[in-house]
Amino acid sequence: MAFPIFTPSFFKELVDVTKPVEEYSDLAGIIVSPAAVEYVLYLSNPDVVRRLMAENEPLSFKMSRITGEEEAMFAKRSSEAVAVNPSAEYYWQLRTLMMVVLQNREVTFEKRMLLLNYAIKTVQGMIDSHQPNLIPEFVNKFGENKDYDKVLEYFKGISPHPEYSLADGVSLLKSVVKSSPEYKEVLGAIYKNLGVSGPETLNMVDMKSYVEKRRKFSEVFMAEHSNWIENIMINYVWTYSLPYACSDKLGIWDNYVFFCVLYNAYKVLFTCYMDGRGEEDFVKAVSAFDGALRKSGRDIVWKMVAAVKNAGQDNNGDMAILVLS
Repeated sequence: MAFPIFTPSFFKELVDVTKPVEEYSDLAGIIVSPAAVEYVLYLSNPDVVRRLMAENEPLSFKMSRITGEEEAMFAKRSSEAVAVNPSAEYYWQLRTLMMVVLQNREVTFEKRMLLLNYAIKTVQGMIDSHQPNLIPEFVNKFGENKDYDKVLEYFKGISPHPEYSLADGVSLLKSVVKSSPEYKEVLGAIYKNLGVSGPETLNMVDMKSYVEKRRKFSEVFMAEHSNWIENIMINYVWTYSLPYACSDKLGIWDNYVFFCVLYNAYKVLFTCYMDGRGEEDFVKAVSAFDGALRKSGRDIVWKMVAAVKNAGQDNNGDMAILVLS
């Protein structure tokens, strides 16, 4: 069977594919995953952010196929990846699981993250018990199940913890490379709006004021622009090959932990930066942060997960708190 190639449905709107890859490297990249060759778009480019903001329908991707000698080469690389990490045999089923859950507009995005929490934790349990063969059936049934309340019941006792969310979000925001003037300006505005000089003075934040900002973000911003957040996070599913980012160091659940940390960082970013600002400010915030994130390299993924683990906060309960806070 020919090896598949996936591209965002609007890829050719932004990228002139007749040019050499090097000429659009600031806009897009190519990832060879265990299941496909995947063309991804970078949020560090403002035009990509604007295009994602304009997309009101769930993101879709086009598939074509590689044939001939290249097919054999990519198929060999896929087999080698599976040999090193046997669960990678189910890479595409797990990618499909994430896409189906995260684009389920019958529930809020926060609830989708909780549904994914349950699903990924279950899959990790199958892998840990040496039963990855159970993954396809579980993915199929979970995607068909519309009884969301039954799954969400597991998180009924979870309460928001804004101090935890704020500290964790600022931790990632300050950890990335801060070389661009745009990102320095965004980060400075965040600290100013929090009323602090930097992360070392977070204990001085007026939490009542911050909680009000978070309420406005959840009830106003997300209500009006939930597709912006959804499309940004879906884009990261692809650019980080989730749930197989840094698969030599991280498991499936670890990937979800990173995804939660990244989502929370964006919540803190928007809560503290977007209050009273417009669409182009949103574009600036996303592209500046993503540029800093990309410059930090893939190591930032496992380093952030390691920090969460060292704090003893990598369990599904703490991740639910992070999502809801």
